[in-house]
Amino acid sequence: MCKLVVLPPPVVPAPADQVIVVDELVTEGYRDIPLHLVRISYTNRTRFNPEALQQLADNIAEVGILQPILMRPVTPTADAPQIFEIVAGERRFRAAVMAGLLNAPASIKVLTDKQAAEIQLLENIQRENPHPLEEAIGFEQLMLKHGYNADQLAAKVKQSRSYVYGRLKLCALSLKARELFLDDIQRFPASTALLIARIPTPELQDKALSEIMAPQYGSNEPMSVRQAATHIAQRYTLDLGIAVFDTKDAKLMANAGSCVKCPKRTGNQPEIYPDAKNANVCTDPDCFAEKKAAHYKRIIVVANKKGIPVLEGDEADEAYPCNWNRDEAFVTEDHHLSAFDRVAPATGMGGTVKKHIEAEGWPTPAKYLKEDNGSVKALYRREDIQAALEKAGACETEQARADRRGADAAGADAKLTAQQERAAREAKEREERQKRCKTQTQERVARYRKLRSLAADGLTLDMLRELTKAIVLDDQGFCLPDDLIGDLYRFDDRSDEGLCAYIDQADMTTVQLLLMDLLIGESLTVDTWNLDEDLTPFEQALVTMAETVGVDVTPADLAVAGIDIDALQNPEDVLAAITANIEHMTAVIAHIIDKAPHHIGNAEAAANALGYFYKDKAWHKKDVQTPAAAPANRTDEAESAPAPRKTITLKGKPQAQEGDTTGPVIKVRKNRAAQAEASGELVPEPEQAPKLKPAAAWPFPTQTRT
Repeated sequence: MCKLVVLPPPVVPAPADQVIVVDELVTEGYRDIPLHLVRISYTNRTRFNPEALQQLADNIAEVGILQPILMRPVTPTADAPQIFEIVAGERRFRAAVMAGLLNAPASIKVLTDKQAAEIQLLENIQRENPHPLEEAIGFEQLMLKHGYNADQLAAKVKQSRSYVYGRLKLCALSLKARELFLDDIQRFPASTALLIARIPTPELQDKALSEIMAPQYGSNEPMSVRQAATHIAQRYTLDLGIAVFDTKDAKLMANAGSCVKCPKRTGNQPEIYPDAKNANVCTDPDCFAEKKAAHYKRIIVVANKKGIPVLEGDEADEAYPCNWNRDEAFVTEDHHLSAFDRVAPATGMGGTVKKHIEAEGWPTPAKYLKEDNGSVKALYRREDIQAALEKAGACETEQARADRRGADAAGADAKLTAQQERAAREAKEREERQKRCKTQTQERVARYRKLRSLAADGLTLDMLRELTKAIVLDDQGFCLPDDLIGDLYRFDDRSDEGLCAYIDQADMTTVQLLLMDLLIGESLTVDTWNLDEDLTPFEQALVTMAETVGVDVTPADLAVAGIDIDALQNPEDVLAAITANIEHMTAVIAHIIDKAPHHIGNAEAAANALGYFYKDKAWHKKDVQTPAAAPANRTDEAESAPAPRKTITLKGKPQAQEGDTTGPVIKVRKNRAAQAEASGELVPEPEQAPKLKPAAAWPFPTQTRT
């Protein structure tokens, strides 16, 4: 999708001698309306694609406006003296002004402000390929001002309810993120924008945006969608299950409330966080940090009231104990169990103190240590923790240790019998598990044999879908190479869940292609660290498959791959691209026409300026009369060139002069190359490409008629 920019309202001066009968114009119906009586609507969209608008203006100059513009009568004001306002069709209006039209066909309807706004919003979201953010804003306005709900909007745009909620979330983007999203959707796609929009504060969004859009190691590209999702999950989401504060405490921060009911908890908004692996995750690091700080502040306040000392700075550093030392007088919850006396055999001598003492079993701290980062750590007397461990059964009392040893000596035979019974019980359990494993293995093998027999004539679509989704969700690292061939995919959500949803509705051919992309995709990139290494199995498979079906990469293919279609903004850019690849002119021009049809005329004019003309399905130098006389490499390309497109004659033009075979004769427009040569505007030189004026778009290649 091309860049959208904000364009000012077009200015249409009123003719000095024209008399307008307003009462005849403002009645409902179809009629031609003078453009100086029309104003744009300031509730409509403000961003447009200048290149696409210029193409539309060229087309209107050729054939006129085919679909009337929807307008409504309005009351003139000092600032806006026009008597009509555009409801739908502002692009056509702007293009008509650019094309120099004085009047435009219109459908006049009397509408209220609310009715007009609703029509505008629906028209914008239902047009072909709207920008995701414009669509999101349209959804929001329809819900807030016109009473639509998510189900009604989903029916309007023929999408799912989660699609609507995903688009609505884009409205939460910060201003910086919105501007980048509108300006560069190629590098900042909708799926990445949605990840940013889920971050709750503009400041955090801008920080994450800068990190994601920064050039990655080894390339100048930003993070892929997968990398961005991982980055945000690691740095901007926090597990509430390991929070130091009570997540159920609504009084810790009165303005934030309890984490359990917070809308920024992933489990409370499943439509917004459909790919969240854990429902108990906080997406607001700032709030999390504030609650953490409030928790530590509360501990210090309570400690001061109870007279418990709080050590800071050097004093705290000196008092901090070693977690493995058995001689420390004070210990923390992180002290290892092996540093205490008479550890119970059942514990295996493993874990820290906090693993073995329940919340209600902790003694009162003897002091607190305030660390440099603001966190507060409790210090306990060793004897108090020893008693708590004995009460919890993690350590034995002296009497219990003596009794156990005496019982061990007196009942060795009984103990041996108990061990034998336990060994027999464990052996029986192992035997039962082995039986279960064998049964489940037999069941799976039987199921697979039947499935394989059904697939003997080829996998069904459902089978292939499930197999492809399994590869997507597997943790072996298979993923789509959307950073290299993303233009081939017709869906926005590139997450695992989004891809699986797309696979569920894709046809057989699409699923097969996606499966090949997943398996081969990681082999498409060549990095410096493996530049001279042997090919991996998948890299070798790519080469072998291509050789098997006779696919090879020619110099013409590389020339085409090196052309950035989005960078072709004007005739000079097209001329420069063709000049740089003149050895492969046929392939390059065919590629430009396929990807940017509006450059048809520019491509033809560029070729003519370089001394090449289209005849008998091939490009030839001006002095070459037949394709057989052309250089071998260009002839080979010409044979593989696409068939000429049919031309459409809209207006009659004088016939070409007899015997003129220097280039194509266009029936609607005179030969642009000939015009340029006659006027001296184009002077082809071997070393320097000439400067061109914009050429009008026309079906290409054109045919010579007699």
